[in-house]
Amino acid sequence: MYREEMIKMLYAIDAELDQPLKITITGASALILRGSISRATSDIDILEASPDLGQAKYREIIDKIAAKYHLTNNWIDTSPSEMTFKHLPEYRPDLQIVEGDFKFLQPYIISKADSVITKFAYYENIRQWDKKDIKELDFSEADYNQLRLKLDKLSSIDPERALRIEIEFKALKPEFIKTPEGFLYSNSNEIAVYAQQRYGIILEEEYLKQLNEDAQKSDSSVFLKAILQVDYRALETIVRNKRA
Repeated sequence: MYREEMIKMLYAIDAELDQPLKITITGASALILRGSISRATSDIDILEASPDLGQAKYREIIDKIAAKYHLTNNWIDTSPSEMTFKHLPEYRPDLQIVEGDFKFLQPYIISKADSVITKFAYYENIRQWDKKDIKELDFSEADYNQLRLKLDKLSSIDPERALRIEIEFKALKPEFIKTPEGFLYSNSNEIAVYAQQRYGIILEEEYLKQLNEDAQKSDSSVFLKAILQVDYRALETIVRNKRA
């Protein structure tokens, strides 16, 4: 399903309802409905629904639409709910209504920042198409700031998961890597300050000197990679302490 087909299926659900139904759409489905990516998907990923879509009357509606439009039996996929809340207990995304002339259906999509967190939360098995989806997204400075706030909040609960998500995102979107003042990192002193202030890591003088020399030979991307190296070093400490 492309976006137009997905909207058509949402209206098909709405036509079968006789009472309000709120659904929260996640995954690639949310990004497609947002218009952020243009690819198709075989299903609509549901994070939450109220009432529960497992009720018999909703299963009948889903199956009826599947038969009418020749869709697979799991074209409404509720598995993302279990997977997301397994790794992100009590997680509450920011929502945006899907605009339309719906009578009973209340369809919402999660924010871009929440798309990053939910796609990368299961860090042991990040799929390549999830990385591709995130890489193709356009992020405003407001989106980046929202993501930073959400990662900070998650870090207070699960620092390892928060940092793994951040590292994955930085690797795809290096423009996310900025100084507190909003500039790109441009020298080894800034890297040293980042390491010490954020993680309490003191970088070796020889390492910092080498960074400057490498930057002179190539470009400032050396400093972006250095930030990721610092993050990985901090992650190793988090994992080691967790196992101790």
